[in-house]
Amino acid sequence: MSIEFRSERRNLEVLTANEKSIKYEIEQRWDPLTSRMAVICPHLREKWVRFYDEQNEEWLEEMIEESKENCPFCRPVIDNIIAKFPKHQMDESILKLNDIYVFPNLYPRADFEAVVTSPDIHGLNIKDLGEAKVYDFLNAAFECIKKAYRSNAQLLYPVIGCNYLPPAGASLMHFHMQISIQKVPFNYVKNLIHFSERYEATKDTNFWLNLIKINKDRKIAQKGSIYWYTPFAPSGFSEVRAVVNKSNFLNFTEDDIRNLADGVSNVLNYYYHRGFASFNFVIYSNTLKAKNNRFFAGARIVARPSPSPSCKCIDSWYMPFLLEESIVLERPEDLAREIRDWF
Repeated sequence: MSIEFRSERRNLEVLTANEKSIKYEIEQRWDPLTSRMAVICPHLREKWVRFYDEQNEEWLEEMIEESKENCPFCRPVIDNIIAKFPKHQMDESILKLNDIYVFPNLYPRADFEAVVTSPDIHGLNIKDLGEAKVYDFLNAAFECIKKAYRSNAQLLYPVIGCNYLPPAGASLMHFHMQISIQKVPFNYVKNLIHFSERYEATKDTNFWLNLIKINKDRKIAQKGSIYWYTPFAPSGFSEVRAVVNKSNFLNFTEDDIRNLADGVSNVLNYYYHRGFASFNFVIYSNTLKAKNNRFFAGARIVARPSPSPSCKCIDSWYMPFLLEESIVLERPEDLAREIRDWF
């Protein structure tokens, strides 16, 4: 099987102004596939956790209510101003499934970009993102990806993402998801594909199937073809990931999308229980032309700082974003044990 969960613990010492010794333990962990390093620092919890789970709910509700005025995704504004797909991108100018709208991002950053939203849902508490709501959004996103690919077979690498509330990078309070598709893989996906193929070439076995077999301490749940777990070397706060036993989005069934929606909803319910209000997630795929399962589709979801009048994205600094070294506060094994009850 040959997957190495490599880690090293180190003791650090700091002297206070009166020369009192304070000792800490940190743990460096290396991702078993890519060797990217994460640093687990439990002693930072007291310093950081207030930015994440101390919500100013009254202020947030006021902000959400104020943002409804002239919101571009609320009725009646949405029906008058949203962009439309050109004919070469999609047969429909706007894709509508029940109360879900899918339309082009007016400021695209990839070969194809679209917004997925509902005019009937503005701001909401993450506890209200139940399986049915998440499914409606994801189902519309998958339908858009299939239609875009049928119109342009060069759109090979799709991603579905969500940034909820300003600490997660959202420019609007109105809840929405986004679709990005490129002719070339996004960097994170490119690295996963590269290392997955290299692992199989050198060890003559599939990394992801092996991971599922031996990752018991960090397993959360498995439902259908979707395996939920905490990563050995996380890259975000309270990070949860999923492996889907399908190579790409075109192979997803309705049950796969429902199980994915159920898992996302479970994680968000856990986040709400912890006091979190903001999050990012991304759901990614191998190339839509993939005919092998060396690399599986998957998902990542992380909590972000809670919105407040003095919101500070304390994890947006040089170490995680420029050096790609993640600092996290809790051991993934502890998080997995805690979150299992929510599945």
